Amino acid sequence: MTRSIFIFMALFFVALISGASFAIWLDNNFAGMSPSFFVEKMQHSIRALTLPLPIVAILGVFFTISATIFARRDLPSFYLLIAASLCIIAGAVTTVFGNVPINNQILTWTASSPPVNWQEISEKWWLFHSVRTIFTTAGLSFLIMAVLAGRAKNADG
Repeated sequence: MTRSIFIFMALFFVALISGASFAIWLDNNFAGMSPSFFVEKMQHSIRALTLPLPIVAILGVFFTISATIFARRDLPSFYLLIAASLCIIAGAVTTVFGNVPINNQILTWTASSPPVNWQEISEKWWLFHSVRTIFTTAGLSFLIMAVLAGRAKNADG
């Protein structure tokens, strides 16, 4: 029962963070944005998401690693959960060392006079965000496969 709770919580939080990353990826395509709109949009997003998304990501990492530990005797699920854990951790590391420093920089800008290299910085942010979206989506995929592998094993056994 405990294993099921941990896998459910891992799925729940990783799905939230993966979905949020995907939605941000869809919404924050900077092509065609004016510099002032970019600054206003990013500052609003950073302020609105800085508290809830890290909490969701940390819980996703915690429950995925915990589910992995509980699955150590179910090798197919265990290996898939290791892959999920690595992806979720990689997404978090990308965020902390890639996006967050850029976010902190953007918060210091003014919409009326963004830096001349704002577009270069936005492209760098976009790259880091795309990478974390791929990692979180892959992590969710591995989590789902782990659940399905466990169900298949129980159905066969």
